Amino acid sequence: METRYLRELSLKDPDARRAAAENILACEGIDFTLQKEDPSEKYPRGIRNYLFTSEPASGTASAPSEASSLLLFCAHYDAVPGSFGANDNAAAVCILLELYRTLRSEGKAADFVLFDGEESGHSGSKLYMDLVDEKKQRRPDGAVNLDVCGYGDRIVLYGKGSEKKKIFAPFVNRDVLSRHGAQLTGYLPESDDAVLRKGKIPSLSLAVVPRWDVQYLKAMAATGDGLLGRSPEFKMMESDMEVSSTMHGGCRDTPDWVQPEAMENVLKYLTDVCLHPAAPGKFLSFFRH
Repeated sequence: METRYLRELSLKDPDARRAAAENILACEGIDFTLQKEDPSEKYPRGIRNYLFTSEPASGTASAPSEASSLLLFCAHYDAVPGSFGANDNAAAVCILLELYRTLRSEGKAADFVLFDGEESGHSGSKLYMDLVDEKKQRRPDGAVNLDVCGYGDRIVLYGKGSEKKKIFAPFVNRDVLSRHGAQLTGYLPESDDAVLRKGKIPSLSLAVVPRWDVQYLKAMAATGDGLLGRSPEFKMMESDMEVSSTMHGGCRDTPDWVQPEAMENVLKYLTDVCLHPAAPGKFLSFFRH
């Protein structure tokens, strides 16, 4: 797994991190579209989303037809101020860049977006949805959001019902999940996927955790959806998860703790799904876990 951009993006200064993200896209020669909002009362730091596509040129054999489904792969590139944000979320950005290269070389069409502002009220994904609703941005048929993908040995996915959509059948195929040590779970912390689902875009959230953290996720899922607020026990379980130490200024919140093998596992899973989609039918619901 190529990690040459991990340290370049793992910066505590938000403005330097934003500049690094744009520089990486330029270095890769990626032709991106900028969704921009200048600083305002609503967006104190402004918003900079970066959109690009692996879609082949129109008229080629692999270009999507009107009947084909379009997937969006997304990850936020911002970080909590004062945090290196290596696992949250530079690792996921690096994975998306590798996936983009692979799909582009294979002539497979997908959209990609690097969201700004996830750590400040999901402002980047909210701007994205505003433009989708205004028909200034095409609406994908489904989205896969990567968040916290660089530490641990267990891929976990959460869709809050979206996993039942036909477009995600290859992602939740029983054999595929087993082959990559992945599983559906009943809870993951809210990320930009929640904004996309609210905007009627079916969305999966994908993360990586140490396998013992999966038990915490199961226990937190059993407490309900938090409509009446989260209990002290819930918050204690969330803070006790080992992966939490890699985020938001925790003791492992540095690029040195990101595991290239964890990133590689995610890339292999996504590549397998995109290039060798399994036959539908072996569907696995997280309710069976």
